[in-house]
Amino acid sequence: MQETLDERFSQLRQAVDVEIARARRDAVAELARAMARMRAASNESEWTAAVLESGRAVSSGPLSDSGALELLAALAALTVPCPGPIAGDAAARRFAKVKIAEMRLYQAPAVESGRAARDLYGSLQPHIDAARKAFAERFLQNGNRSADYLHSELVRVLAKNDATLLGPDYPGPMA
Repeated sequence: MQETLDERFSQLRQAVDVEIARARRDAVAELARAMARMRAASNESEWTAAVLESGRAVSSGPLSDSGALELLAALAALTVPCPGPIAGDAAARRFAKVKIAEMRLYQAPAVESGRAARDLYGSLQPHIDAARKAFAERFLQNGNRSADYLHSELVRVLAKNDATLLGPDYPGPMA
């Protein structure tokens, strides 16, 4: 007996549904592994390595879209190690670490080209300016006088402790 077109379409539809269900399971499992890696970090350097490893896994796997990276960044922000209660300078430090980790994760090609050109600010200006504005509004106004932890993280993480890599147009520390 020969298959009808409707029967063949139904079989194909079932095969597609099975594949979609498998891809969803794989995606959820990868996000769960990423979260577990980040939560298992016992210090900041382990956490940073876990975030970067998770970013590479997500961006090259079944989750390689911006929504998955945004979710990963949100998970990373929730899991950043914090030795004590978040108040004052601790909150400013954490904010800076998260912003720089996001740039490192989302803008990896721009970070590398900025380092190579010795002009990270030129390569990342919209992202750096947005982070500086948010940091200033949150931690440097209304009587808050925190140190410029964002600048410190830019130098330490993105510029690998070489402030000259920030470039000639970088405006410098805010505080």
